Amino acid sequence: MKAKKNVSRRQLQKHLDELIAIAKNLTPDVETAVQIPGVEGQHAWLEIYVPDELEEQISDLVSERVLDIFMETGCDIGAIVYEKSQLQDETAETSAV
Repeated sequence: MKAKKNVSRRQLQKHLDELIAIAKNLTPDVETAVQIPGVEGQHAWLEIYVPDELEEQISDLVSERVLDIFMETGCDIGAIVYEKSQLQDETAETSAV
């Protein structure tokens, strides 16, 4: 297993803010969840919830930028974009338990 490159907390936050801004440039209706460190050795894990009709477009843009960040800096951020209805469904299921 290759050792991950050290990334400063400031640099990591800058990349996370940039990824969130990609979504917010298309819609102000964005919710996020961040986990630092990420899963499986990643520097961070980012979940972005957006309106259903924009999920695919935002997902493509975020995925492209995640790859660029990794190639340019070695910063390994896992990011996934969900339809906001999935967040509401999960909340409803949690409340019903």
